[in-house]
Amino acid sequence: MLPCAGSATHDFTPMTSEDVTLKAATAADAPAIRQLAHDSWWTTYGGYLDRGQISLMLELIYSEASLLAQFETGQSFTLAMRGHTPVGFTGFQPKPAEPHTMRIEKLYILPSEQGRGTGKLLINHVAQAALAGGRPQLELNVNRNNPAVTFYQRLGFTVVDTVDTPYHGYVLNDYVMQKDLRSPNAAPLYGI
Repeated sequence: MLPCAGSATHDFTPMTSEDVTLKAATAADAPAIRQLAHDSWWTTYGGYLDRGQISLMLELIYSEASLLAQFETGQSFTLAMRGHTPVGFTGFQPKPAEPHTMRIEKLYILPSEQGRGTGKLLINHVAQAALAGGRPQLELNVNRNNPAVTFYQRLGFTVVDTVDTPYHGYVLNDYVMQKDLRSPNAAPLYGI
């Protein structure tokens, strides 16, 4: 059973890619999520974000206290597990005041795991949870310099806005991307 953010728990067919399975994370998994963030952020952002910004964001978003607060306010987390080892995670929740939209707040995969289908598997899981909760649209923010922009575009996400958000003395230069899960032209997601 995997929890669906903002709704009751739903039975989903266990999702796997090769030997990766998905596990609904609990507050007890906060240390693993924190470690995955630290292991992936430096490689992901080190080429174009200031080291001070990366350190600050890791502390503000991925400290164990911050992660526990995110669990308490309703964000759902899912871990991707290769055997017994966490290799990626996603955090998602319904978008406030937009009942048809599920926000992917976080999606990080270890560098060694990228290109193996794990990111697609996690997005597919969020899409299933969104549809089960009556939310046929996915939304996420991604740094405009992040190569993941093309990954999301291949999965059918489109840029709907460009935002520059002040953040503790830095500026988050993001695209807002969305995917309509009902669109016949949208790239298919596995199992939907």
